[in-house]
Amino acid sequence: MTGDAAFCAVLALAALLSVLASRPARPASRSYLRLAAVLYVALSIADESAIFLPGTATASFAQSVTLVVSALAPALLALALFATFEHPPKSWVAAMLLTPALLAGIAAAIGGVDVLSLAPLAASAFVILALSVRRWRLERRGPLHAIAAALCLLGGAAAGAAGGDVGRTALALFSAASVLGLSLALARRSRLLVEEDRRPDMRFAAIGGQR
Repeated sequence: MTGDAAFCAVLALAALLSVLASRPARPASRSYLRLAAVLYVALSIADESAIFLPGTATASFAQSVTLVVSALAPALLALALFATFEHPPKSWVAAMLLTPALLAGIAAAIGGVDVLSLAPLAASAFVILALSVRRWRLERRGPLHAIAAALCLLGGAAAGAAGGDVGRTALALFSAASVLGLSLALARRSRLLVEEDRRPDMRFAAIGGQR
């Protein structure tokens, strides 16, 4: 029990660290990442309550939170990466992507069909992979972190499909790794954009100095 509680605490800590690590990221990316971090903290709290207050009610509540967060948080991570690698999505576009994920998570929680929650999770992971491959020619480190995050999401989907206490613990650990990896990808890409923006100014200043 102590080990499971520690793993759940790792998820909450990783979510908080991801918020700090993503401070250099674009505002839109930070917003989506922070929402995902809040969901992962809520998941950690729900799991902790099920561990320290065992019972049917707390176990059912923790399972419901797990299914909703597993569907919605990865979609938020995918939007955060899109806002950095491409451009901030329109509000209605983000709503169109997040609404099906949320409904899938709620349907999974109500009906007890885990696959309904894992499908948006896997889809978000593949979106992150596609965005990373698209940006690979421009840089390496940022997409590499994002690819690692996507693979962790897929690992979390496999763990969630396995079910049981071990599966939920593995899901928490994979989720912790994915949110941290994506925060590093966002921060790295933002620093590159700042450096690229400064270079034309430096060249212009050099030309002005020669005149």
